[in-house]
Amino acid sequence: MNTTMNLQCVHCDETHKISVNYEDIQAWKDGALIQDVMPYLDADQRELLISKTCGPCFDKMFDFDE
Repeated sequence: MNTTMNLQCVHCDETHKISVNYEDIQAWKDGALIQDVMPYLDADQRELLISKTCGPCFDKMFDFDE
């Protein structure tokens, strides 16, 4: 069963909507690797679930080119 999650970035406060399978969330919470149970999400979406950090904020935090 798919569910839509509204996740807010802890750095910029922007809210992002992500559609995920409920069983996949449970498998991840039970210890499965997020990339294995939710390969349909891109890396930014998975990071938002893991750390509550959106892609642009994550990129700013780890931009070593400046």
